[in-house]
Amino acid sequence: MDTKALRQAMGGFATGVCVITVADPDHEAGHVVGMTANSFSSVSLDPPLVQWCLDLKAHRYALYSAAQAFGINILNADHEVLSRRFARENAHILPEEGLTDAADPLKLNGALGFFSCELYEARLVGDHLVIVGEVKHFESDPSQSGLTFFRGKYGQIGVAS
Repeated sequence: MDTKALRQAMGGFATGVCVITVADPDHEAGHVVGMTANSFSSVSLDPPLVQWCLDLKAHRYALYSAAQAFGINILNADHEVLSRRFARENAHILPEEGLTDAADPLKLNGALGFFSCELYEARLVGDHLVIVGEVKHFESDPSQSGLTFFRGKYGQIGVAS
């Protein structure tokens, strides 16, 4: 199968954009690593479960696959720069940058939505690790428009008034 053509076909499905955050155990408290993802989805309301997929070739695979807790930050329409930053390797978030919430360093300030999760299950499926998290806490700001990704380009979606 032509994987490049398949990837282009999959790009015809518009998605939201998230940054998955985990604590960086190699640094002191408050240091976080972020990774852009658009594979986030809801799994169950009872229990409250969400999932995302991690490429087995991801630069920080070992860190993310071992994490017992993680944050899922749904990016707002103004976060394209953040999305691009966290799509690169070595995307550390330092406390002094002011990007994260002081009370919860896994939460990006200004996120449209945030889900604080504990690992529920992880399973190898093809060339990805499907990570399921149990939502322990969440926040949502319905007044914001969301960042989208469609056919390799960023866009935004909001609620029509």
